[in-house]
Amino acid sequence: MVRNSRNRQSGAALILIAFILGLGITAYLIKAMNAITLVQQQDEKTYKALADAKTALIAWAVSHMYNPGEMPWPDRNTDGNFDGSSDCVTTTFQYNYLLGQLPSLPTTSPCFDPNNGLTVYSGFSSYAGLGQEFRDAQGNKLWYAVSRNLVRDNEHGESPVINPGIANPSYISPPYFRQGGTTAYPWLIVRDRNGAIISDRVAAVLIAPGNPVGNQVRSGAAPNANQYLDSFMIGAATYGNAGYATSDEDFVIGEDTLSVPESDLTYQKPYYFNDKLVYITIDELVDALQKRAGEQVKASLKAYYATNLYYPYAANLDAAGGKKYCVDSQLAGGLPIDSAPTSSYLCTYSRTSATDSVVACGFDKVESIAFTRATSSFTVGATLGQCAVSSSVTTSSDRRVCTCTGAGSCSNSTQKFECLIDGTCTTTNISGGGSYTINGGIFSSTASSCSLSCISGKTLVVACGSGTTVGSGTFAYNSCADAPLNTAASLFPPWFTANKWQDYVYYKLTRPAASNGFSAGDKSASALIVAVGSPLTSVPFAVKGSAQTQPSCNVNDYMDSAENTNNDNVFDATNKTKAQNYNDQIFLVTP
Repeated sequence: MVRNSRNRQSGAALILIAFILGLGITAYLIKAMNAITLVQQQDEKTYKALADAKTALIAWAVSHMYNPGEMPWPDRNTDGNFDGSSDCVTTTFQYNYLLGQLPSLPTTSPCFDPNNGLTVYSGFSSYAGLGQEFRDAQGNKLWYAVSRNLVRDNEHGESPVINPGIANPSYISPPYFRQGGTTAYPWLIVRDRNGAIISDRVAAVLIAPGNPVGNQVRSGAAPNANQYLDSFMIGAATYGNAGYATSDEDFVIGEDTLSVPESDLTYQKPYYFNDKLVYITIDELVDALQKRAGEQVKASLKAYYATNLYYPYAANLDAAGGKKYCVDSQLAGGLPIDSAPTSSYLCTYSRTSATDSVVACGFDKVESIAFTRATSSFTVGATLGQCAVSSSVTTSSDRRVCTCTGAGSCSNSTQKFECLIDGTCTTTNISGGGSYTINGGIFSSTASSCSLSCISGKTLVVACGSGTTVGSGTFAYNSCADAPLNTAASLFPPWFTANKWQDYVYYKLTRPAASNGFSAGDKSASALIVAVGSPLTSVPFAVKGSAQTQPSCNVNDYMDSAENTNNDNVFDATNKTKAQNYNDQIFLVTP
């Protein structure tokens, strides 16, 4: 009996021990699960802050009153602290000025104040900042790095020129990036945990620093970026977020320290990294900017209609630098934003033999004129005045092109191309034909003996064949009686023309607006504009099968689908889904 009692006691003790162990394991599991849940909740809070900050930053840039697309300078500790202000730079530029905390307050003195146009002001600019602080789950302000392409260059007093062309991967010396003519720069790069490129078209990055890791210390005097932002090594390569030294600086989306076990041999140990990062591509920014530009054109056309009771005829679809004047009866083409000239004609071409050519142009109307030999080399020994020579390699010969922006000449011992101060240009002893290229001209018709065309990168080309004898012809401006679109009433704000948005708008209308209106999706309108998407430059291209170039003379460089390029009065629906080979943005305008 005693033995049985002892057995029962031993069994109860074992059950009690098991119960206690079970409670401990359960408590441990609950604690671990709670820790995991807490981390997940913190991450969710951090990524929400990052997403909200991204939305706010894009909205601030797109709604910029004086230069849509421009972004603020970061808040740095060079003024002794991170005080929330946007710290612009007037001294010699350094790339590390483009990395700091995301500012919530306006720009500090002495930089340009976009609200009133003053270059120096006291204290904060009166132009609003983001107006909100964004913090991660640990209470840290978000960090921010921005491309040099998108901030005002206060050192040289230049604002960035921002339009769809800025998204073109061929960013070396594009035509309209900065008002002062300086070149654009490569975009930022974001890499994954293995160092592979996720995107090399990054306009800005936003980083949540999380808790300090490793040897980071954030107390005392305002700490530097490396006390907030982390790095790691893969082999001999270091990837991190605390440096900004080149225009194409790279930033990294890494794994959190908590999720990288010691058995993971990808990284060198110790591994300290807990940055969370989101980024804005230039394509995202331009997409949003085009919506603003399209709505601006729509509003301006409505204001025009309210005054004139009609929409203006379209301009020629010519390339960058060409003037955009309305052309009588032209229902599709460029936005006719420039005022019509007062002259009845601008250029006269006369040719009586293969060696006799005369082009008379007024330089107050024409930006430059170039003569290109049709065959063999135009060997030039000297240039004078405002004329210069360049080579253009073609499949048939190495041609010399003489371009004049005023009075001057290009010549050798016998041959000569000369422009006088009155704008008259002549050739001497040059046979074999050739062509004249006039930039900034506004010609819409020509004599039957010569041809008129528009090519990318130029405005108009007038060409006459070799050895032919023709009479004189006049390149007349086909006058348009429509009221100018960009009148003294300022239908368009200065930012629109300053950023060359007119070069990226395709415009189509019906006139008169009767029963023959064209349709866009299931809607109809008497005027339709297309603020085009960024040029499609990589596979898959648009339906025509080749890369697009903008500005251009060809509608296929603006519009992506077969429906939008077939020159009829039917267009894709305004809500058509975007794809890799389609990014047209269509806006309808009604009386």
